[in-house]
Amino acid sequence: MNPITQNWTLTTLSPDIAVTCHEPPTVTDPALEQGIESIWQETRQKHPGLYNGRVFCLSDLTENTLSGFWCEYRWVLAQMRSPELAAQLRLRSLAVTALLICPEGVVLGRRNPKSLYLPGYWQGVPAGSVEARPGDKTIDLKAQLLAELEEEIGLGEAVSISGPFLACEHDTTHIVDLGFAIRTSLGFADIETAWRARANDEYDALECHPWHEIAPLTSRVLPTTRALLERLAP
Repeated sequence: MNPITQNWTLTTLSPDIAVTCHEPPTVTDPALEQGIESIWQETRQKHPGLYNGRVFCLSDLTENTLSGFWCEYRWVLAQMRSPELAAQLRLRSLAVTALLICPEGVVLGRRNPKSLYLPGYWQGVPAGSVEARPGDKTIDLKAQLLAELEEEIGLGEAVSISGPFLACEHDTTHIVDLGFAIRTSLGFADIETAWRARANDEYDALECHPWHEIAPLTSRVLPTTRALLERLAP
């Protein structure tokens, strides 16, 4: 099924949402562990640069609170690739994304055709899993978003962040996107130059669209981006 037409679950959030962390569950079933590892090794043969870091998964989400635990990325990958393992793992991995708003309008990125998740679709930038990073003592969602902005677009300064405004949950992978706004005084030409010079290959194209041209685009962007466009439109 086309992920743009799926029924993703939308939750309005308080910008001051509280984040707590608890101990992760353990995998005690040898068959489950074998299935996770088999998918991990198979995928690494095609994508040798994959890193099995720790990503944050939700156990509970309300308008004002978010709680969860750190787990290995290979668990989340196994859930995305295997419906059978997904039924056992039942993970809800957390991601952050945003609308990058510049003087000319809204910047959208097309996901690289080689991406593991939703290749070829347009979305607000940046976007990425909430990951355990060196030196982190608490889960700072805005710092996670800034790190993604630096990695994917090549920007680390001249921006301001507001939100999160909403959470949008994919109805099959159960990845939960938290949606923010990033505003910058930089023009799109400068943003595109930074992306081409310093960013990774998360996107194979960037576009900038004035707000008055946004409505016709919503049919070709991911649901989280569509919800943010509707929420933040002037």
